[in-house]
Amino acid sequence: MKMNRLLTAAVCLFLSMGIHAQTVIHLEKESEGKYMVDAKLNGVGVVTYYTEESWYASVSSTTYLFLYENGYIANADVKGMTVVKMPNGKTTKAGSFVIRSLRIGNVIVKDLPAFVVAKQTVPLLIGSSTFDCFGEVTIDGDRLIINDADEVVAATEETLSPSDQLKIRIQELMEAEDYEKAAEAMAELRKVEPLTMYQEYQYIVVQNILGHSDETISTAERWLEDNAGKSATLDYWVYDCLGDSYARKKLTSKSIAMYEKAVQSYCRMFNTTEKEIKKSAARDETLGVTLFDLGRQYASAGDHKKAVDRCKLAAKCGNKGAVEFCEKFKIRF
Repeated sequence: MKMNRLLTAAVCLFLSMGIHAQTVIHLEKESEGKYMVDAKLNGVGVVTYYTEESWYASVSSTTYLFLYENGYIANADVKGMTVVKMPNGKTTKAGSFVIRSLRIGNVIVKDLPAFVVAKQTVPLLIGSSTFDCFGEVTIDGDRLIINDADEVVAATEETLSPSDQLKIRIQELMEAEDYEKAAEAMAELRKVEPLTMYQEYQYIVVQNILGHSDETISTAERWLEDNAGKSATLDYWVYDCLGDSYARKKLTSKSIAMYEKAVQSYCRMFNTTEKEIKKSAARDETLGVTLFDLGRQYASAGDHKKAVDRCKLAAKCGNKGAVEFCEKFKIRF
């Protein structure tokens, strides 16, 4: 269902020992533009490199096999095959999966999309997309600095202000799928201080899940005015939420435009193209849901050619509704 898919979106979460507008990660320089960082993938230490040239997170096939065979990667984490563009501009087929938890220094990133690259010699390679939910990332000597990284604070802090307590409660309610109470807590927080980019994104997701289309639309449109282009991951979900809300209000052309922007943001998030997705054995059901919703909106608009095209691509991504549609009407995908 769409609600469950929204919950399992690529959601970033900071846990640090205090409340900071700036988070610093120690780097150990290996070569020009390539740095080693201290990291744990799903609880196990993995030799990890950060490079500004890499857009996504990737592991070598040897590392992946070790993690999978020892239970650090579960079957539910595996998404299938896709085509990704390498830093050198070439494309390659790669397995896709989700890293449930990646601890880097004092930072934890949850539900991070990643790939298995067969010829990669580095055990784990991370790039700018790992941190793009949180704000601007810069390198200063042996420090990776993330600005505006105060979206979530640690529950271990001994003295928390009322607003900090609300931030923790919001995160707990989101994880518990109690969206009504999460929305109430966000409304309380808004009375105390302005929401950050990430908190506003959370608010948009919650309002969409609750079916509050007008609030979703007004908040999402303001969010895009201020933040579009800062994070491909968050752009994807905000455009997707707008597509849902416009569809519920039967504003078909607007819904189509937002879903199309969501697809574009997805391609930017994974540094790929629709053409490469069509060529691959991709099974990303998250994108599949967006494409199937988009196909149905094109059908409502009477554009059957684009409706079929989007449904075919959704079926290729593994969307069950799209697969059933294509099989029923004998459409090859």
